[in-house]
Amino acid sequence: RTHAFCRAKPTVKAVAAMPSSTESYVNVPTYVPVDRSVPDDEEPLADDLLDLLERRQSCHNNPARVSARWVVGLAVVVAAALALLMVAGWAATGGHRSASTGAVHANFLALDSMKVLGDGQGGCDWGADCKVAGCCTHKGFKCVEKSAYWHQCEASSDDDGGNSDDENVDECSEPETDCTESNCCSDDDYACRARTDGMWFQSTCVEKSSDDSGDDNDNDDDDSGNGGGVLIGQHCGQELLTETDVKQRWAIAERCSHEMIRQMSKDDKLRLLHGSSGGLGYAGYISVQGIHGAKGKVRLTMNDGPQGYNGYTDPTIGKSTQFPDLIAVAASFDTETAAAFGAAIAEEFRTKGCSVLLGPDVEVARVQLSGRTFESLTGEDPYLGSQLGAAYVREVQSRGLIATVKHWLDNNQEKNRQELDVDVSDRAQHEVYMLPFKAAIDAGAGAVMCSYNKVYGEYACENSKLLRKLLREDLGFKGFVVSDWGAVHSGKPSAEHGLNVEMPEAKYYSNLGSELSQGRIDELSGQVLTAVYAAGQIHGQGPTIDWSWPPPYFSDTTSAKHNDFAKRVIIESTVLLKNHRSILPVKSGSTILLVGKACHDEKDSAYSQGSMFSAGGSGYAATNKAVTPYQGLKDAVSDSTSVDWIAEASGDLVADVAVVCVAAHEEEGQDRKDLTLPKAQEMVDTLKAESGIKAIVVLAIVPGAITTEWIESADAALVMFMPGERIGPAFADILLGKASPNGRLPVSFPKQDEKRFTSEQYPGVNLKSSFSEGVLVGYRWNEAQGVPSAFPFGFGLSYTSFRFSGFQATCDGQGVKISLQSSNVGENDGATVPQIYVGYESLKPVVKQLRGFKKVHLAAGASEDIAMELSEFDLSYYDEPTQGWRSAWDKGETVTITVGSSATDVLWTTAVTCDKK
Repeated sequence: RTHAFCRAKPTVKAVAAMPSSTESYVNVPTYVPVDRSVPDDEEPLADDLLDLLERRQSCHNNPARVSARWVVGLAVVVAAALALLMVAGWAATGGHRSASTGAVHANFLALDSMKVLGDGQGGCDWGADCKVAGCCTHKGFKCVEKSAYWHQCEASSDDDGGNSDDENVDECSEPETDCTESNCCSDDDYACRARTDGMWFQSTCVEKSSDDSGDDNDNDDDDSGNGGGVLIGQHCGQELLTETDVKQRWAIAERCSHEMIRQMSKDDKLRLLHGSSGGLGYAGYISVQGIHGAKGKVRLTMNDGPQGYNGYTDPTIGKSTQFPDLIAVAASFDTETAAAFGAAIAEEFRTKGCSVLLGPDVEVARVQLSGRTFESLTGEDPYLGSQLGAAYVREVQSRGLIATVKHWLDNNQEKNRQELDVDVSDRAQHEVYMLPFKAAIDAGAGAVMCSYNKVYGEYACENSKLLRKLLREDLGFKGFVVSDWGAVHSGKPSAEHGLNVEMPEAKYYSNLGSELSQGRIDELSGQVLTAVYAAGQIHGQGPTIDWSWPPPYFSDTTSAKHNDFAKRVIIESTVLLKNHRSILPVKSGSTILLVGKACHDEKDSAYSQGSMFSAGGSGYAATNKAVTPYQGLKDAVSDSTSVDWIAEASGDLVADVAVVCVAAHEEEGQDRKDLTLPKAQEMVDTLKAESGIKAIVVLAIVPGAITTEWIESADAALVMFMPGERIGPAFADILLGKASPNGRLPVSFPKQDEKRFTSEQYPGVNLKSSFSEGVLVGYRWNEAQGVPSAFPFGFGLSYTSFRFSGFQATCDGQGVKISLQSSNVGENDGATVPQIYVGYESLKPVVKQLRGFKKVHLAAGASEDIAMELSEFDLSYYDEPTQGWRSAWDKGETVTITVGSSATDVLWTTAVTCDKK
């Protein structure tokens, strides 16, 4: 990930690391010595790296001469080597944001040692650290000391008149003219003061004796936002503080945005359309100038990831919770879990000063080998993703953050993702790939991230059909579209076709001011500002973004509460595939032998990103607090039960239960080679041959679908979907029976010989992929083709048994009401997930598809009545000839309602016909 730091020009001299604290800088009139000390509670990022890689010239081109013992040539060599590492890392990962490239960038910037960087403009930008430069690029701004480690460019008072140099006078405004941008006056007898006109504050050069504009505003950084030359944003839309209806919030936000945008300067509008420097280490940063909110200056700080805060730097490791990956939330089949997950993530992002969460991922898992299945909240079913994604987004937005739904659109494989051209039917787009986005947008998502790939021959981030027709017109999206990092290929075409924000910087958007009409600039920037309003950030509902050192994202947001919740998510998402003779839970007093590296180790040297328990990429949250299955089980055992571990299954082994821990891995930027669970068959067969092993349990840690050829030789099997750092305690609770595995498969597990795609469909031929299977994605394909899975979508066993009765389905005029009763007739507590599938003539070739589910926890012996409703939209398909949705009722068709425990395990079925009222 390219950090949005204030970066220096390549022509500026670099200074090698200087270990002695006595080094000083001389003959640098506008610079100050660098404070090389490190706070007691922070460790240096890397002592042997360059401590100060880039120096800058003064704001007015004064030559900067730096004295150091080390030879400048050495610094140049080392800097060049680091640059090559960065390029190599970028190329190796296909140019994507990743933990590995992020680490290279972090080391190159040496954030913890340097403390400061420049912005490449001969001075520092607004809000940037200017400690070394001692000056600011923009007129009307000065460098203000904020702490011993951090200086910041801020608007100067009237008396200061901006930068101290005399030549700035020529850039100040003439008497009685608008000084909103300059913030100073060319005549000493005049002062730049704010004049109010409703909610708009315009600054004008007036005589200092004049009293028609009130008192001077000497502190433009006042949290009240009443500084000169700025819009006071919170004066509009006070009702946003109490309004909860999503449509009403967006209507209010649009009104306020339109009022503000009309009165903003052109430069300030353009700044809303691209990433900028000065982001203090967040993955992305937008400088929102010209507007103040309830908490003062408005800043958009962006960061990954949807399953934990990815700090990308060593000082942040272990300072955010490594929650399970989003595919685990999909496996929970529980909207309450998804909502609580979104809330927990948002709380940590708020504390770290991040206002834009780059997630959730809601892509449909079309390709089982896709390297990014692990962070899909959707799995292989768009309805599942719609329900879980909406619950996640609502909680994020309600906490004042902007949720960024990604990746729009058809980004369903990592192989060739930078160049692949995808062709998809309109029906498949609307019914499969767009549906999770629609639900997230309806729930209030403020941003959508466009993807790297091409669709219909055009890159997604400059694709008019995707961005204007499908997203804006068909889904009614009101927020802003942000590019994936480096996914922009043009300036004016991208902007004209619907891309609001280029990230991470203005590579192509630097000339939009001269290329676009004022109306288009207003529309694009207004959509960004609308999302800021809708999230409540103007009115103080967003996070506090403290521009200080250490930066807020260094703060430790882990807690016992979030640890407990992470464990709960693992339990709710763990799938019990097999439990022969009720081997699980393990009886008290048993001897338990754990076998395999994944039982004992978090890291694997074969992985370039991620770990055993969390997949790699921009969504990876590094931790040093992982509790392995072995450690978790050792900590949990308090009776005569014994626990031991070996790395390999060999020798004379004796145990009541042997648990084989095996892990499949996935990384952003590449697809998996196959679906085999490494070493599973080998280790299970070896243990099966040992007469001293009474039962074999397989713990499969996976990022998505796997093949299960080994399961015949195992007595029981548990599947955990990239569970994160709390795997140990969750595993112990499940194995010992303190909790029941409550998950369901969010993806079908295929048989070993399943062949789903032609080469034209996947991975594509000549960088073109045809989604010619249409709507037959996931289990829909299996049923339509008559090819059964090894384990179907929605499958999951329990430690207890359930009985279902009292099924009813009635038409209410437009939708269908379904009711049933579930009873726990076993001896253990557990959860059941009845699933509703529908089918009708116009849905063909789909036989049936998920349109309802509900997770119900029941104690042993308890019963509960369950009610679910299907809307008319749930019984609709996308009609390509009319380019719109039509329901089964519109066609006078009978709908088959099936209640099942999975896509293939039927509990009850009935036919319903309804006269539409």
